[in-house]
Order: sequence, then C-alpha cells, then structure tokens
Amino acid sequence: MQGIRNPARLKVLTEEQLDAIHDASLRLLEKTGARFDHAGALERLEARGAVPHPSRRNVLTFPRSVVEEAIRKIPRYGTYHARDPRNDVAFDGEHTFSHALGGNPAILDLETGAMRSSTLRDVEEASRVQDALEHCHTASPLVVATDVPPPVHVLKTMQAMLENTSKSASGYALRTAEVEILLKMGAAVAGSAEAFRKRPIFTLYGSPSSPLTYDEHVCDVILLAASNGVPIDIVPCPIAGGTAPLSLAGGLAQQNAELLAGVMLLQTVDPKIPTQYSGRLSLLDLRSGKNLWGLPELGLVSAATVQIAHRYHMTADVYGVTTDANGWDLQMGLERMMAALPPALAGADNLSGIGGAWENCGSLAMMVLDDETYADVFRLIRGIEVDEDRLALDVIDKVGPMGNFLAQRHTMKYLREGEMRNSPLWDKRTMDKAKAEGIRPIQEAAKERARQILREHEPTPLDADVRRELARVVDEGSKELLRAA
Repeated sequence: MQGIRNPARLKVLTEEQLDAIHDASLRLLEKTGARFDHAGALERLEARGAVPHPSRRNVLTFPRSVVEEAIRKIPRYGTYHARDPRNDVAFDGEHTFSHALGGNPAILDLETGAMRSSTLRDVEEASRVQDALEHCHTASPLVVATDVPPPVHVLKTMQAMLENTSKSASGYALRTAEVEILLKMGAAVAGSAEAFRKRPIFTLYGSPSSPLTYDEHVCDVILLAASNGVPIDIVPCPIAGGTAPLSLAGGLAQQNAELLAGVMLLQTVDPKIPTQYSGRLSLLDLRSGKNLWGLPELGLVSAATVQIAHRYHMTADVYGVTTDANGWDLQMGLERMMAALPPALAGADNLSGIGGAWENCGSLAMMVLDDETYADVFRLIRGIEVDEDRLALDVIDKVGPMGNFLAQRHTMKYLREGEMRNSPLWDKRTMDKAKAEGIRPIQEAAKERARQILREHEPTPLDADVRRELARVVDEGSKELLRAA
C-alpha cells in the first residue's frame, strides 16, 4: 500500500512548548498516577517499577525514570499487515495514510438519505466501498451491525470486514471471550495460529476512560491480544472541558499521560508490539453538553498530537475530516477540510474520519467525498517539486513570447504525472455547460459513485474453504457468547 510522501512539518508547538507538555505528562504520572482496575495489570506494572498510590485505590504512580525507560523502548513506527500482502501498510514517519471512522450506530440510507440504525449489510457494504477507495488505506468498521444480538456485534463485524476487503482491518473487542474468538477467526483466514501471529491481518484498540483510567476489560483485551501478537492501538479520548481540562495544553498533557500509561502496560507483554499514538482529544460544548468536532481547535490539537507522537518516534494517528454540520452544506465542507489540513501539514502518519457524517452516523456517500478530500489534501502536502526539467526553461524559450504550451510534450508529461490534480468528482465545468447539462448537488454525485462501487467492485474473495472455516468459527463463537450473555 503506497502512502503519500509527506515532507510537510508544520509546527503548532515550539520545541519549548513540546518539552513542557512532555514534562507535564511525566509529572502527572509521577504524582497523580493512572488507575488500572485489573489485578494482573497492577502486578505487571509494579514489577516494572510502578508504585502504588498512597491513598487512591488501584492507582499506580510512575517514577520519571520508569517512564523514560519505557519511551526508549517504544518501537519506531511499524507495519500493519493485510489479507493481501500488497495492501500492507508500513509506517515510517515519512508517508501519510488515511482510514475510515469507526463504530457509528447509524447510517444515512444511500437511497432515501434518511438516518437509520445500521445493519450487518451496511457493515459489509461499507467494507466493500473502503476496499475500492484509493485513499482509504486501511479498513475500519464504519458502522455497527445493530440488527444482530449485541453479544455477537464484534464477531459479525469482523467477519463482514474480512470477507469484503483485503486491506488491513482495524477491529475492537470488549472482553477476552471476544478476543479469543477473533484470534481463531484470524487463524482461519491466515491458515494457522502461527501464520496469524507472524502476519496479524487485523489490529485491536485499547481505549482508557478519561481521566487516567484503564478498566478491567480494556486491560484484559490489551494483555490477551498483545500476547498473541496483535498490534494494539492506544486510543485516549479525553474531552476538553468534560473529562480533561478545557485548556488545550492541559488536555494534551493528560492525553499524553494516558497514552504513555497504556504503552507501559503493553510493554509488559512485548515491547516490540506495533502500536499507534491514536490521540483523540476533542472539545465539549459547555452550552449543550455536545462533543464538538468541526472546530479550528480540533485541527490544532491534532497537529500538536502529531508533534508529540513523533517525539517518541510513534505512528501518529489523529482526527482528520470531521464536522458538526447537520446536513450537506457549506459548513460541512469547510469544517472537514479545516480539521484535516493542520495534522496533514504537521506530518501525520494516519488520518481518520472517512465516512463519518453527523451525530454518530456513517455515510457511504460521505466516504466517497472524503476520499476526494484526502486526494486534495495529499496533493497539497506533496508540495512543489523544483528541478531543471520542471523549471522548463527550454520549453519556455521554444514557445517564446505570446505562444502557448498546449501542444508541448512537456505539458502532457506533467499532466500524466499529476502536477495538476483532475478530480473525477468535483464539478469543474464552465457555468454555461453546467447550466445546459444540469447542476447536481455534490452529494448526489457521491451517492451515484457509491452505488457504482457496490454494483461493480468485487473485493479479492476468500478461498471457499477459508470462508467456510471462518463461518464455522463465527457460528460456534456466537453460540458461546449468546449462552454466556
């Protein structure tokens, strides 16, 4: 999988400010500590130098030397494997990738445009669209299959993704029983448990509860998945003004402390396990209690998170396209680009958000639009290349004053090489032609493109025997989870 080479290094934090946030995080861990509601996690971390808090239950404090040693052990970036090895994503700190939002319980119906609860079929279709989109480099569970019993959401969602995309999949699990079955599913697709361990084709995430708490189930998932070689993304989601200080610097310091606490737990299993710095600091609307996304501050904290992650040579996975708009309007487009550009220009390794609409809702049409948005963002971060051929002095001399460059081979060469991006979706017709042919809202064009993908795109299929084995594992696992519910 080819990411976009990104030479951009926007700095929204000075080196002094970056040092101050890093130092504040270490002071938080040393004095305030982090809570782990899991006996095994407490035992493991104490063995690595953590100290029980004198008064707070299940809270460990971390001497600065312990945290600094853990930081030194963090692996530089990492590779996320895919069902098709050609779709492997190798993060290196120099290329940018993007992926879909995940976990929405609702979807905008492709035909009616109405918001409704998402279904298993929606999970399948969203996975197929992600498989087809050029700038969606890894697959995420855009929506939740709310038409299946809650105990089997995790299994059915992962099955739908594995069957409908050959890209690396990002999954989730709430309990160890689900992780155990997911591991069997991975082994079924990879060919064996050993093969899956060498090339895990999906990742899982562990998200602390802000502020500074890892509950029992999150610890269980992190420890079991990591012990089986599955990459774990640590995803702190503090909300400035609610579960974190309203000040952006304070929110970033807390987010960083939560992330480092998770990394230290992960390292008690295997310090070489790939992980992403998936910082998700957002902001609370103190008037309504709503979580806000489409703000300039979100772009700022995402760009700052990239700088902090790169201080530790970690893969920076941050918010990209987001919005608080409630419909297809100018606000939606402005907010999505405003949120995506700052972290992209800061050198983000992984940008999220593809397909997220509004109010916890996903959209296939929005996925198509976001793919185009990221194509424009990626063109911006490529920048301007300057060399003798591009300076074109001989061509300018050949054409001379009052000439034109339409018939020059040089023009066609750089058109083909993408010097100027020609979008297949944005409407660039002249006004006269657009009026004569009919002007169509951009979301309607996106809907038609999504329908075309669903009609024509066929993901690389699983071998029939593999598909049957995967179905068997899911069926048996579903029965087990339903009995236990």
